[in-house]
Amino acid sequence: MSLSERADSGRQPAAFFLLKHLFPICFAVCLAAAVLPLWVGRYLPCVDWPQHLFLINLMDELKTPDFAFRDLFTEAPGWTYLVFYYGVHLLARVLPLETALTVFLTLNLAAIPLSLLVLARALGRSRWLVLLTFPLLFTYNFYWGLFSFLASLPWTFLSVAFFVRILEPANAGASDAESEGFGWKTRRGMLLFIGSAVSLSMLQLTHAASMVFPAVALPLMLLLTPSNFSRRRAACLSVVPGVALFLVWLVSSMASGHAPERGTGQWQARGGLFEAKTYVFQPLMKRLKDIPSTLAGGFWSWADRPALYVWLAVIVLVVVLAIVNRQEPGGTWRMRARPYALALLAAGFYFGLPTDVTGYMYMIHPRYAQMAALLLAVALPFPRGKTFRIYVAAAAALAVYSGVNLAVLFHRYDAEAREFETVQAHIPEGSRIMHLVTQPRSSVAVSATYLHYAALAAARTRGIPSFSLARHDPFPVHYSEKGKREVPLPKWEWRPNRYDWNKEAAWYDVYLLRHSSPESVFGRDARKVEEIASAGLWHLYRKKTSQTPNRPPRSGRARAVPAEK
Repeated sequence: MSLSERADSGRQPAAFFLLKHLFPICFAVCLAAAVLPLWVGRYLPCVDWPQHLFLINLMDELKTPDFAFRDLFTEAPGWTYLVFYYGVHLLARVLPLETALTVFLTLNLAAIPLSLLVLARALGRSRWLVLLTFPLLFTYNFYWGLFSFLASLPWTFLSVAFFVRILEPANAGASDAESEGFGWKTRRGMLLFIGSAVSLSMLQLTHAASMVFPAVALPLMLLLTPSNFSRRRAACLSVVPGVALFLVWLVSSMASGHAPERGTGQWQARGGLFEAKTYVFQPLMKRLKDIPSTLAGGFWSWADRPALYVWLAVIVLVVVLAIVNRQEPGGTWRMRARPYALALLAAGFYFGLPTDVTGYMYMIHPRYAQMAALLLAVALPFPRGKTFRIYVAAAAALAVYSGVNLAVLFHRYDAEAREFETVQAHIPEGSRIMHLVTQPRSSVAVSATYLHYAALAAARTRGIPSFSLARHDPFPVHYSEKGKREVPLPKWEWRPNRYDWNKEAAWYDVYLLRHSSPESVFGRDARKVEEIASAGLWHLYRKKTSQTPNRPPRSGRARAVPAEK
């Protein structure tokens, strides 16, 4: 009698129910632990988190007649970065903005192992291997706030999975599978075709630069998956909408005459997009050395590193168990090579892509360390027989430990970050806030998590910061022509104290500092300002000649430090 028959017969129902549903139970427990860190506090240890909040809040404020800075910005969405920004904006209609962003990130992180589950099954891998992906959700991409790229990962995996499913016959065990055509009129065929088309299109609308992976991965799958002309044609047709969107984005970007700022600054273009001097590459050995910090480098003292070491140990354990048990690989060599080819491709992007395309895109190659590690987990041989229990126990325990450990670290960061609310409470609504955070690093988190808290204050008080991502074209909100003329923008957010008082600082109402010696930030301009609040390293100053923003009174709603949690 099979397991399902014995369970249905009523014998030992609890035990057999547990065995029958062991995977969904393990998956749900691991998933709950994995997203727990997002919900233990209000402040996330991400560099660009405040910038995203400001832009999304601005999308709403531009529709509000009494917003003081409406004429300085314009909403101009392009053909990418839409899924993240408008997804959170939609959630913010029914939730507080910061909660809406947390909900989106929760769904995003949950979608990564779910999409890998779909990919694993498409490649003929065991679903149990996906348990090893949970400790890899919080990496470089999260801590730097690269949320659009992070949101593109599920669409990347789904686009490959649906593409492979189209290439394979409906009945993989058919003796004459190669002669079976694609079922255009079948429910399965239409769902796979739509899934492939939608996934690649959504990938383009999420992050155009992420299209580079399927651009190579899909031809690889076309080469390595046994198929026939009918199914190959259907697979190729399914990517047409996504490719068309990419070409529209590319042509529109070139037609708009986008030309980054030229000059000598670190973030300014060195030349044209296709000029060699525009591309910056880090040495191979540095990339190799940086792998641990890109996968688990969010907190000081390597507080999140033990989970990575255990993950590597489980990887070795799985390989050793497969060798000891002498597992016989199934399928043709081409089909067996597919998961390894995808993992090697992602690793190749990590080691081969430029670090920066100066003036256009930055921090490129480190993004692919997470993708390579996730795909490696899916490519592993799955332990069978008695060793199955060892693997499941180790993988599930690691996932739970990783989530709980990160939740503790996130909570510590949140406790430290709440000092900011003391100074933020003294920022008048509608203020022009100058960013002077010269000590952006936390004593808990490694990244410069406080770098953009002027944008966070602006989002909460209906103001504007001196540095904003609105200055860059890919984002859905830009400075208007008037804004470009009137708003004095800092040349580099990492050195905000390099300013000219008359040309830049005098335009702002308040000055947000994070520094142990705030007087040294102002230098000879210290006599022009006065401190109005401080907490720890945080300091808030205003001009002595203007204590409140010089604008007409408004009857708009206030947004000063809402209590969301």
